[in-house]
Amino acid sequence: MSFDLYKKRLLSYGNDDKDVVLNNTQHMINKSFADSFGYSVVKIDDVDTEVVIINKDDSTQKELLLRPNQTTKKGATVFIGTQYYLVTDFNGNGINQKAKIKLCNNILTLKGNPITVTKTNDFGEEYEEIISYDTIEIPCIAETQIIFQDQKREQAINLPEGRINVTIPYTEHEDITINKEFEMYGEKYKIIGIDYTQSINKEGLIIIKGQKVV
Repeated sequence: MSFDLYKKRLLSYGNDDKDVVLNNTQHMINKSFADSFGYSVVKIDDVDTEVVIINKDDSTQKELLLRPNQTTKKGATVFIGTQYYLVTDFNGNGINQKAKIKLCNNILTLKGNPITVTKTNDFGEEYEEIISYDTIEIPCIAETQIIFQDQKREQAINLPEGRINVTIPYTEHEDITINKEFEMYGEKYKIIGIDYTQSINKEGLIIIKGQKVV
C-alpha cells in the first residue's frame, strides 16, 4: 500500500491528523467502555447514563468517567443504587470526561403546588379553596463543617454552634430567601445567607447558610 493511499484512509476518520487521532481514541474508548471495571448505568438528572464509577478513600465521594463527548454539569443529581449524589465538578476534553460527585445526606423540602378542594359559597357559586401544599424534595448535602484543600489534603473547620450549610443544585424558589425557615435533622433553621459563588448562568450549586431557630 502506498503512503498516499494509507494517509487517505487515515484521513477518512477526520479532516486532519489531529482529528484522526481524536476520533480513533474516542472509538477505542467507546468500544471497550462497557467492559471497564466499575461500569454501571446510573441516572443523571433522571436520564440513564453509562459511567465508570471510581471509588475514593472518602466513602462519601466518587468520580465518574463518562463516554467521550458525553457531558454533565455541576449541580446535576446522580442516583446510584438507592442514594443521591451531587456533581460538584466536571471537566472534559472530548476524550476524558470526568465528574466528581458527593453523597447527599439529607433532603431539603420546599413548598410545592397548592392542593385545593371545590366548595360552594352562599350564592351557590363554586370556588377553589387551598387546603394544603404538596412538597418539592431536593437532595442536598448538609454540613456543620467547612471543608477545604490544604497541601493536597482536605481539612475541616467546624461552623459556629447552631450553624449549618446546605448545598443544593441551583434553584430559584420563594422559600430560598433570607429569613425564610427550613427544617433539617428535625430542627428548624433560618436562612441567614445564600452563597452563589459555585453557580453561573443559573447552573451549578448554591449553599444555603442556616442558623438554628431557638
